Amino acid sequence: MNDEKGNDFGELKKKIVIERLMQAPPTMKISFGEQDGTFMSRDELIEHVKRDTDIGKNVVNVQLAYLKAFKKGVLGDH
Repeated sequence: MNDEKGNDFGELKKKIVIERLMQAPPTMKISFGEQDGTFMSRDELIEHVKRDTDIGKNVVNVQLAYLKAFKKGVLGDH
């Protein structure tokens, strides 16, 4: 896979995660492993994903892991 396609795939992942985050209420707050216990809003998380920060990369990884587990049937009614 060349860099252009790899980059396109990375952008697609980010778009998927951003769309998923947009479905959450704007008042949602989440702590994403910050040691000071700060919580971020949905929109702050989206900005991290868009800017490709370390937090944004973690958000993408967690969301994609969730989707993969959901697809495999790990999450859901048993």
